[in-house]
Amino acid sequence: MQQNTFYIDRFISVLALYFLLQVIIRIFLSPNIGLDEAEQLLLTQNFAWGYNAQPPLYTWIQTLLFKIFGSSIFALALLKNILLFLTYFFYFKSAQLISQNSTIASIATASLFLIPQISWESQRALTHSVLLTTIASITLYYLLYLKYRVKNFHYSHYLILGVLFLFGFLAKYSFLIFILSIVAASILDKKLQGFFLNKRIALTIILFTLLSLPHILWVVEHISLVTAPTIHKLQPIKDNYLQGVLQFFIALIEFLLLMIIPLILFWKTFTIPSNNFLRTFLISATIVLLLFVLISQASNFKDRWLQPYFFLVPLFLATKVESSKLTNKTIRLFFTIIYSLMLFVVIATIIRVYFPDILKHPPRLNYPFAQISNEIKKAGFHKGFIIAENKVIGGNMKINFPQSTVSADGFKQPFKKEQQILIVWHKSFPPQAKRFQKLINIKRDITLPFRYSKKAFFTLHIAIVNNL
Repeated sequence: MQQNTFYIDRFISVLALYFLLQVIIRIFLSPNIGLDEAEQLLLTQNFAWGYNAQPPLYTWIQTLLFKIFGSSIFALALLKNILLFLTYFFYFKSAQLISQNSTIASIATASLFLIPQISWESQRALTHSVLLTTIASITLYYLLYLKYRVKNFHYSHYLILGVLFLFGFLAKYSFLIFILSIVAASILDKKLQGFFLNKRIALTIILFTLLSLPHILWVVEHISLVTAPTIHKLQPIKDNYLQGVLQFFIALIEFLLLMIIPLILFWKTFTIPSNNFLRTFLISATIVLLLFVLISQASNFKDRWLQPYFFLVPLFLATKVESSKLTNKTIRLFFTIIYSLMLFVVIATIIRVYFPDILKHPPRLNYPFAQISNEIKKAGFHKGFIIAENKVIGGNMKINFPQSTVSADGFKQPFKKEQQILIVWHKSFPPQAKRFQKLINIKRDITLPFRYSKKAFFTLHIAIVNNL
């Protein structure tokens, strides 16, 4: 039967408008920045081959946008939402290549909104994971393009793959698991097997190795800085293998829980055989991740760590759908649910900031940093060297004092003697500021209500050093 194309032909346009709206909302929602955004404000003060436990690509791109648009909320929100849109766009293109059907492609892409880590958490907080998922989506599309559209492989195809692998590695080290899984799926695919088992694949390996070498050398030099936070998150327990495996499957269920919706709506149309390439990828990713859990003896596994691999589950399911068995009623119901979820994300984003008292703790976007910064300016500090207790305070000081250099725990910056110094803390006086303790000229406690709150207050302690 003829399908209603309103939900199909305009879906990518709706996505573009949705992410544009998210940028606008973020600009006007709050002048404050959250944890991951604060980290970027601090890291982009200097160029380096590496910064911390995460690779540097997101920070490099953010630095470029800051150079163009200034260190602003707009530049932060723009990068995040461009990456999210690209994830959905190339996901849609991948689904089109497999199914040759825009209806199936739209259903697959829309189903990403049923994964909270993508529809909510990626918008609310994440940075490196967002970039990683974007590159994974582009890489998948590129390999499917080679599989379905390219007859003869050229040298340029291998160089492009090397660049994609490089970008993924520089986005997040867990992209190596994606590489292992996608290569396994490709080698077991009749068409892509000829691509990967060709001597020209050496071009991909050489390009990847040469261009990633500066960062790899930095990692070797700072190995404890890179590995310690990851080990802490995994919480390894010797000889305790069952707990890690159990946590993995719990995380997987949480990650895919809402996929029950398209399963219920479309199960009668699942008559097309599973796509072997996607199935092999998902099986390979599961095996590699389980081996990682067992080898690392992890006792903790977060559902967000599954994002760059199992975000392909909606695509896998959608490509099993026989489009001729779809009805307009089912399509309308599905997209009504999706558009309702999109609306819910927008409303929830606004409500959590404008009505913070309904939450146990006000969000970071409600901290009165803009008002506190005005009080600091009244106290006599306008620009110079800022020492902050932590990265949230430091990042928010940076966005309010863009001409200043900000140093925080884990993000230390070199000090220039002629600079005026501002020391800011909430709980503990910054250890790196103790050498200036006897030189403090002005000391003050600033207590202000959280933005839009009637009962919660925030206190920031400040100290200013004018003469060294």
